[in-house]
Amino acid sequence: METFTRLFGSLLLFVSDSFDWVVINGYLGGLSRRGQVSYLFQNVVGEPVIGREVLSRRTNEYQA
Repeated sequence: METFTRLFGSLLLFVSDSFDWVVINGYLGGLSRRGQVSYLFQNVVGEPVIGREVLSRRTNEYQA
């Protein structure tokens, strides 16, 4: 969040502690509908089984 604020701070109108909520509901609204997260991982990312390892790996990729 600090990096995002540093890069885009001049464009922000407010600050939220719940950045993931803002991204999912504001930018990736389709993922808030039932079954869409499963569809994303299985059909787009190519992970047939969504488990802790898959989510941890994806989190690490996003953080990097």
